[in-house]
Amino acid sequence: MQKQTDTEAALLNKYPEPVVLVTTRSAAGRPNVMAAGWVMLASDDPVMFALGIDDESYTYALIRETREFVVAFPHEGMARETLYAGTHHGHKIEKLTLAGLTAQDGVKVKAPLLADAIANFECELVEITKPGNCPLIVGKVIAAHENATPGLRRLFNTAKGYKLGGVSSKSES
Repeated sequence: MQKQTDTEAALLNKYPEPVVLVTTRSAAGRPNVMAAGWVMLASDDPVMFALGIDDESYTYALIRETREFVVAFPHEGMARETLYAGTHHGHKIEKLTLAGLTAQDGVKVKAPLLADAIANFECELVEITKPGNCPLIVGKVIAAHENATPGLRRLFNTAKGYKLGGVSSKSES
């Protein structure tokens, strides 16, 4: 049975929620990374991701400038790096190195892959729309990569206040 409540209270039930790392590279060659929690598959043919990214962020500016980015799935051992990427702004600092992340060249885009991530998806920008106060960025996957290490668990935001941790898949239960 349902009981009526306010939206904020009901939204506490969204956890755990996925978190990804989005990488970009400026036209001048400077790499950038940010953590994003508002992410979903938007299509499976072709495969596309939709990301909610603040329009004041450096990542948003770089995606508009270069029209490409990478969506990386961090594993549970990357919580410290992911928290750093999500709580520092990249306008004046090079977050990827400062976060302690290892970059790897992609094959289709200039944005770096994250060597330790479970998977990386190279994307080209399809469109940006703004249905509310946060732009939605849609990117088509043009190359995909997966970590060669078996058994890594995805990192999720498990509670309000950026509580990061691994979540088991149903096949592990």
